[in-house]
Amino acid sequence: MNRYLFLWPILVVIQLFIQQSRTVVIKVENLPEQCDYTQCPKWSKDDINVHLVAHTHDDVGWLKTVEQYYYGLKNDIQRAGVQYILDTMIEELIRNKDRRFIYVEIAFFWKWWQEQNEEQRMIVKELVRTGQLEFINGGWSMPDEAATHYNSLIDQSTWGLRQLNDTFGRCGHPKVTWQIDPFGHSKEMANLYAQMGYDALFFARQDYQDRENRMSNRTLEHVWQGSDDLGEIGDIFTGMMFSGYGPIEFNWDITNGPEDAVVDNPESEEYNVPDKIRRFVEKAKYFGQFYATNHFMFPMGTDFQYTDAHTWFKNLDKLINAVNKAGKGVRAFYSTPSCYAHALYEQNRTWTTKTDDFFPYASDEHAYWTGYFTSRPAIKRMERIGNNLLQACKQLDVLADNNGRFEMNLTKMREAMGVMQHHDAVTGTEKQHVAFNYAKMLDSAMLQCRHIINESYKKLLPKSSSSSSSSEHEFCPYLNISSCPTTEMGESRIIYLYNPLGHRLINHTVRLPIKNGYYYRIQDQNNQSVPSVLVPIPEFVQKIPGRKSVATKELVFRVPVIEPLGITTMYMYVDKNEQPNSAIEIKGENPDDNDDKSKWLVLTKNLIVEFYSNGTLSRIFIDKLHQSISISNEFRLYHGAGGTGRHSGAYIFRPNEQKTFPVTNKINATFFIDRKYHIVQEVHQQFDSSFVGQIIRMDKYNDNVEFDFVVGPIPVNDQIGKEIVARYKTDLENDETFYTDANGRQMLRRRWNYRPSWKYNVQEPISGNYYPVNSRIAIRDEKQSLQMTIMTDRSQGGSLSPEQINGSIDIMIHRRLLHDDYFGVGEALNEPGVDGHGLVIRGKHLLLLNSIKQSASEHRPLAQQMFMEPIISFTSIESNKQAEKQSNQYIGLNNDLPSNVHLLTLEQWHSKRYLLRLEHFYQSNEDTELSKPVKLSLRHLFKSFEIIAVEELTLGANQPISSLKNRLHYRYNRPLEQRQQQQSSLLLDDPKIEGENFDIHLSPMQIRTFLIDIKRN
Repeated sequence: MNRYLFLWPILVVIQLFIQQSRTVVIKVENLPEQCDYTQCPKWSKDDINVHLVAHTHDDVGWLKTVEQYYYGLKNDIQRAGVQYILDTMIEELIRNKDRRFIYVEIAFFWKWWQEQNEEQRMIVKELVRTGQLEFINGGWSMPDEAATHYNSLIDQSTWGLRQLNDTFGRCGHPKVTWQIDPFGHSKEMANLYAQMGYDALFFARQDYQDRENRMSNRTLEHVWQGSDDLGEIGDIFTGMMFSGYGPIEFNWDITNGPEDAVVDNPESEEYNVPDKIRRFVEKAKYFGQFYATNHFMFPMGTDFQYTDAHTWFKNLDKLINAVNKAGKGVRAFYSTPSCYAHALYEQNRTWTTKTDDFFPYASDEHAYWTGYFTSRPAIKRMERIGNNLLQACKQLDVLADNNGRFEMNLTKMREAMGVMQHHDAVTGTEKQHVAFNYAKMLDSAMLQCRHIINESYKKLLPKSSSSSSSSEHEFCPYLNISSCPTTEMGESRIIYLYNPLGHRLINHTVRLPIKNGYYYRIQDQNNQSVPSVLVPIPEFVQKIPGRKSVATKELVFRVPVIEPLGITTMYMYVDKNEQPNSAIEIKGENPDDNDDKSKWLVLTKNLIVEFYSNGTLSRIFIDKLHQSISISNEFRLYHGAGGTGRHSGAYIFRPNEQKTFPVTNKINATFFIDRKYHIVQEVHQQFDSSFVGQIIRMDKYNDNVEFDFVVGPIPVNDQIGKEIVARYKTDLENDETFYTDANGRQMLRRRWNYRPSWKYNVQEPISGNYYPVNSRIAIRDEKQSLQMTIMTDRSQGGSLSPEQINGSIDIMIHRRLLHDDYFGVGEALNEPGVDGHGLVIRGKHLLLLNSIKQSASEHRPLAQQMFMEPIISFTSIESNKQAEKQSNQYIGLNNDLPSNVHLLTLEQWHSKRYLLRLEHFYQSNEDTELSKPVKLSLRHLFKSFEIIAVEELTLGANQPISSLKNRLHYRYNRPLEQRQQQQSSLLLDDPKIEGENFDIHLSPMQIRTFLIDIKRN
């Protein structure tokens, strides 16, 4: 028996007394609205002003799942419960009207809000209305900035902002954004936030050398020019917290706060106010020497703090009171990042500027956070597919006039994708059980989305005698591993392809795994035969763990045309009498002989691709330019640092040696060609190391070379973690310079061992030169005027090759490591895969080679096509006999959009109102024609409806476009030639919507967001 059991009744009474003494009277006081800058605290012109920002940073999944974090489960992993943070924070704000609190992650807040009764909601609304509770950032999550695509970034912000706008109105509009935890910061992200109307951007992670440099010259705060094309509309004031986003010494959190309570009773023997004042003033004056004004922020809170907000606020109240009474030249007060931004604006000083980005991020000399650009490549690909599906669902929901019937289905998908943008989700920096949970959540949401597609097709497509319009569509989510049960049954099928792009697709290639021994013929919707060919599925694909398929071959054909926002149907008939057109197989010769006796020449639209007789690349000729380059493609690996010192891990890329090692020395290659139709021209490469295989494909209708690779499980029997790169080596001279995209949009110039903002001291020569590659990486030879671009199917890390800095590109495609890098996740990045033996991934790169002047006209549209692939589905055909068919086709647009315009968003927004985003997706000076501004009429864009009213909104769709004029416009110097080149005056004026046809203009890199009313045709 517990010897203290008799004390239990007494302890209960004491606990009840404590709870009663802390009871807060909750009632609505009907206080006047004051959520603008007028509610900010008053500050002193002469003293140091310390803005105390009470906040919690709540990861939307990391060490625990979203649900575990919210409900406070699995506290053996991490003590955190978001529902209790929000509960107690609200109570403490009610106690004292001077208190302020900021909240960021709407995924958590919205979950909490749904559980509150109306009385509690009214209280929260009043706290928001009076500025005590302020939403900062306002996205569904705090997104990563390296592994995220701009479409998904805009969507997750838009969805969070919509919930705030619908619930709290004007006072729910965040004024600044708060990216305190992402591991590096993107120029495109700054541009997007500026266009959403934020006044400032604050973050806490920056390269340690950059931080030291900025501290010394007091430029931690500056104006970041987010776009080279848009001018002031893309610029945003940016502040860097040089000492992280956690409390500066003073931490009173009940779970892990080491600071003693403030004892302000002079009669107590524990009286400690003088010491608290001394330490606070010393810290404030120390901080003050690194900032340009007499203002700076102290973040008071960190990960999952304020579970019991009372301990925090009670001690902060006492500290503020004591410091201000002491009169030592320091003034402290509750504040918010927006009030801090406004105080800096009122200084009316001229700020320095920044035009590059904050990648790569290093927290110390051996910790370059560049591994996460590639970590968990399977979930990175799944997220990319998820966005593709979400955009198609939203579009079809509008086109089919579902009128809100499937809003819950869409919401689940929007929210799942919003969670995936979190900086510990798509980054791959979460624990393994959390990664599994993310995948489960997204897979469940994808099922909901496919249901919308199925139901929309029933309304959009006419009934056909060969297939009932009520047939349920079957989808094949495992086509990425050449598996599709519905095409492997030896039965005839109708194939549906939906094109979510605003441009028609010509000769789109489809590959369907089929059952061996069955022959098929393909017909289009006009009963015309379509050529097809059978090609073997390589053994290294067939052996991918978890692949449950009887297919050993793929049926390959081209769909002649898929119209913009169009549904095209094809017919796949089983025909046992049909003689199959099979690709001819040619074995590689002399596998160790890479001499000049090249044997295979393959033609694309304008390229001639030459292979050595052993099946490896030799040269590429550009027919129209009469130029050629030597080229090779190989897989190499790094040994991840282990043992003592800094390890390579989920976040960190740190090779054990500053060089790569070959994955293989021998190759077995087979060349397959369809000499009748030239649909198939591909080389299957099996390397002697069994964990790598590759297919190289060429297409006579395109000018790219496709590299389809399978990698894994990465062997670690030698107890050494490994990081695999795909290398593309040429004889181009690129002057140690390369280019990477920023979140799929702007192309940024990179240089080996160089930083534009400071003199770079090289400590990690390889990992310090890695950058995020969201969609493409390129090198240019200015003398030959040639550019080689590698397109990626997911976010990865990329750089020049350390063994040959000029002429080569390395892209890291897979990682398996055996040590934790000690940045919190507490696990090695050692993914088990479906069979427990290690993750196997399949990926794709496309290689483009063209003149520098023409390169953008190839890589820009191709990036959109890779990101927004057609959605394929199937229904059965009731009879193998060909039946009379109606035109099973749907076309969503009256005409293709202009070649430089992309349909970014089409979705139902509110009842009978819709959201439309259009973008000019070229940068200025990229192309002589496509980089020009473009005029477009909105009224008659769509076939099934006419736009009858248009209201333009900010990029986040929560405010009218005119609100951009009301942003805080900080003073800063922009070079004259830059001002002349950029269209800032055009964009800062009211954007025009002209005439009865709603004519609009789009400038390079401009996105315009419209709320539209429609009339159905």
